[in-house]
Amino acid sequence: MSRKRTHDSDKEMDSGSEDSSRQDSEAEAGSDAEEKEKEIVDVDFEFFDPKPIDFHSMKRMLMGSFGDDAEDFNLSGLVDLILSQNTIGSTVKFEGDDDPYAFLTVLNMHVHKDKEPIQQIKDYLLKKAEKRGAALKLSEIFNGQGHVGLLFSERVVNMPPQVVAPMLKMLVEELEWAVADGEPYEFEHYVLLAPMYRETEAVDDDEGGAKKRTGPTIDAYAHAEDEFIEEFACAKFDYKFSRSKRVAESRNSFADTGLAPSRRCLVIHKAKMPALIARLESALAM
Repeated sequence: MSRKRTHDSDKEMDSGSEDSSRQDSEAEAGSDAEEKEKEIVDVDFEFFDPKPIDFHSMKRMLMGSFGDDAEDFNLSGLVDLILSQNTIGSTVKFEGDDDPYAFLTVLNMHVHKDKEPIQQIKDYLLKKAEKRGAALKLSEIFNGQGHVGLLFSERVVNMPPQVVAPMLKMLVEELEWAVADGEPYEFEHYVLLAPMYRETEAVDDDEGGAKKRTGPTIDAYAHAEDEFIEEFACAKFDYKFSRSKRVAESRNSFADTGLAPSRRCLVIHKAKMPALIARLESALAM
């Protein structure tokens, strides 16, 4: 099953004109205007169901999602779980290219609770939540009667956020069809791990030495859509990677700020999904 959507980005056409009847001394400054022709950029991309050929691209995107802690997870097993439900979720590919540039899907954490990748993610998040005082709330959600859907919304850097709303809308429709067929895709909550960067301002050392990263911090989402998704979260907490391999300053060596990657766990109740999708469609309109 394939789905196609065309994204047209148009720029305004500027034209210059000259009224010969008004030519006077200003002509010396140049009366002939240059016409800038309108440039039309057509980007065609298609939506597909996840396929085995997508394995390596999806794994690479998931490695970025889990950041420096990626080695703590069985990502190959995680991709296998995603591909095992090939009627749920979507990938985005450019016309004529077999590699996905984005994908969005969900895994049932209750149905797959005994699978190693889900066990690893659950234990990891509970440990991170404990450090932020959110373990009790998260544990209640994980261990409640309602099923929890683990959302994966990944894309390469140059893929625009506008693809997220239609992908999420399609996902909700697919889940409804699956539930109607008796499949276990009725979720009470959804969990999304949103990539973030924490910007730390530099301040001068009192002793006149090098600047230190001890100023106020500013958190920013790596994915533009997550800022709007957060509006509908019923619970959230931030966490840092356990195996940080980077120094914040190294990402901005010539600036007065440092960027440190982190994550924000967002929990969304199912009742908020229609409004969330509408918000994304409005905020990230094509």
